[in-house]
Amino acid sequence: MFGLNFDGGIHKEVTISMFQAMPRRDQDMVMQDLYDKGYNGREIAKFFQLSEASVYNRIKAHRGRTENLSKA
Repeated sequence: MFGLNFDGGIHKEVTISMFQAMPRRDQDMVMQDLYDKGYNGREIAKFFQLSEASVYNRIKAHRGRTENLSKA
């Protein structure tokens, strides 16, 4: 409608700014939630402009997906 591209552009910039303004604990919760929903560390790192190693250090990659799969 207004030429907004939700894969990037202003939406991405606002999202990243909001993420960066969060306390680290809240950032970690957001990344964990994305991981638990099926996004991998590389995708999360790319979106938030972090290193993949940093993302994996801040989430519990061994939890979430297996818990979600057992509920399916």
